Amino acid sequence: MRIRREKRNILFAGAISCAMLFGIGNTMAYFTENAVQTNVFTTGDLDIGLKEPGWDPEDNDGKNMYPGYTVYKNPTVKNITSDKNGDEPCYVRMTVDILNNQGSPVTDNQALNLIYKTIYFDKTFNGSYDKKEGYGTGLVQDRIPGYSLAQLASYPMVNPLWVKDTSRSTASSLVFNYMGEKGDGILDIGEESTLFTNVVIPTDWNQTQMQKVGNYQLKVTAQAIQSKGFASQSEAYRMLDEEIKGGTLQEVERDSQN
Repeated sequence: MRIRREKRNILFAGAISCAMLFGIGNTMAYFTENAVQTNVFTTGDLDIGLKEPGWDPEDNDGKNMYPGYTVYKNPTVKNITSDKNGDEPCYVRMTVDILNNQGSPVTDNQALNLIYKTIYFDKTFNGSYDKKEGYGTGLVQDRIPGYSLAQLASYPMVNPLWVKDTSRSTASSLVFNYMGEKGDGILDIGEESTLFTNVVIPTDWNQTQMQKVGNYQLKVTAQAIQSKGFASQSEAYRMLDEEIKGGTLQEVERDSQN
């Protein structure tokens, strides 16, 4: 079993980061073997990437936020496995950790409930894994005067293709399982999916609410395990949890231009 880790889009413990918000991506490959011709066996491979093309720390995204502030933040996972050994479909989950300035989990329930109301998915957003200049017509970055809570009420927190894993989530660590349009949770080679698209500070918020939220971080982690060899998604995730708990994962670092 191995973990691939990229220098920029860190695939296990790394950093797309800025002052307030950052994303982390993970790739995990549960050991497989595939017979490809008589008496010759090749080890299967699994590789995912995690990008936030709409997020630009150099453009001060996430800094000096105010009521009405709207920015694109679109953590997008893609199955980038090579098809040299054939199909490598996988199950994918993403975790959104809500952290304070020091990188510790936020524990104040009032602050957490407010932060939940800053994360939204806009289905009109047309960005993709490799498309930096994506935009939405529903929630528009830098729109003036911004959006009220009433206007935001029609937008879900995350993409409906992802379902919250209530058994693994906590108040400050939200786990979402990819289910896909077919509901089978399979992400095939070349397929991608975005968890959410925007961070929005409602225009209704006052100074007291802004101070309660304070500076915070969103750490997004993506994990994948091959779907072949498992009777169900839940069985695959159970095995993935056991591998993580057992510490049997080997990290492999590689250069990346992403």
